[in-house]
Amino acid sequence: MSEEQVVSILELRLQKLTALGINEIEVEIKKLAELIKQYKKIINSKSELLKVISTDLQHIKEKFSYPRRTKIINAVLNYDIEETIQKESVIITITLQGYIKRGALSRVKQQKRGGKGKASIKTRGEDSVVQTLSVNTHTSLLFFSTEGLAYKIKAWKIPEGSSLSKGKSLFNLLPLKNHQSISSIMPYPDEKIDTKNMHIIFATSKGKIRKNHLDDFASINTSGKIAMKLDASDKIIGVKICRDDQDIILNTKFGKCIRFESKKLRMFKGRSSKGIRGINLTDKDSIVSLSIIDHYDQKYNKNYKDAKSELKAKEKYILSITENGYGKRTSHYDFRVTNRGGKGIIGIINSHRNGNVSSSFPVFEGDQILISTDKGRVIRTSVKEIRIANRNTQGVRIIKLSGNEKVVSAIKLDDNLI
Repeated sequence: MSEEQVVSILELRLQKLTALGINEIEVEIKKLAELIKQYKKIINSKSELLKVISTDLQHIKEKFSYPRRTKIINAVLNYDIEETIQKESVIITITLQGYIKRGALSRVKQQKRGGKGKASIKTRGEDSVVQTLSVNTHTSLLFFSTEGLAYKIKAWKIPEGSSLSKGKSLFNLLPLKNHQSISSIMPYPDEKIDTKNMHIIFATSKGKIRKNHLDDFASINTSGKIAMKLDASDKIIGVKICRDDQDIILNTKFGKCIRFESKKLRMFKGRSSKGIRGINLTDKDSIVSLSIIDHYDQKYNKNYKDAKSELKAKEKYILSITENGYGKRTSHYDFRVTNRGGKGIIGIINSHRNGNVSSSFPVFEGDQILISTDKGRVIRTSVKEIRIANRNTQGVRIIKLSGNEKVVSAIKLDDNLI
């Protein structure tokens, strides 16, 4: 601008300057009023809101769309639902009235020996926990009924439950009859493992034992398969996998035990036989545990002083747990190998304090165990916290029980669950 124009503007009054922008302000106010009216209409009307969303999406489609890169076809693929199941360590729990559930092993924290443990399952009325088993979700499980039938199911098919749930009825999972119940469970080896030299050992509460080829139970129909012929008052209490270079240990509820070589037990070709005598039981006594342990040369054991370090490295312990929560571990060298059918030797004293034996199985120093009671409580503890003692002793407290509570199951937590 020229100097004259600048002077003319400066000489103008303020009201004349403000009047110059009134028209623009009025136009802007009208526009804002229209926008406010439009926005209120969108907020108050769902149909108007959907129109705006549709318009915006259409605009985005026109701006960013590109041709489909995949094809949708009508085809059936080889889809295995097990591939979508996460492989994790779980605990399977079964109650007396036939309820079952699985829960993550990570929920049970390790505790010191002598504690009260924590709730694992909620039992009602006269129901109580009878069995526990640690596996992974992809493991195949063999269920053996009181009628001697075998059923097969994957662990992930068992419904998962919280620590306060009672689980689902076994009759919803397996084709059991009304008078049947599950007396034993066994994890079946993975398909990648060579089972050619493996056998399956059955033990009943009346002291009978039988050996079959493991391949006899590789394929089981949904309706079940005959596993063993049983007497009216007998039932299967344990089923284990073994090789010819291993020993079999049977433990009774009165504290007796017997150890003999599996290779001396003849192979049964049929599945409908009752088996042969494994141990000579006294009146009212019964088998509570079947265990498999590696064989050792007893002659070599006589030179213990000369080969102490080597024997120590191979040493396992037989852990015995009583129904009143007491237990101990004893070196497996103290359990001599004999012939089957004998009366056995003392494994632990079943005194009034201890009660009868609940479980017995081989463990290493670094293993962990899980003990379950009939009231649904569990405790997870380390083997090294349990005292080493001779066979003819009572042991120490492992879990603190209340009232008439009893230990019904004890298992070793395997390192290779996953």
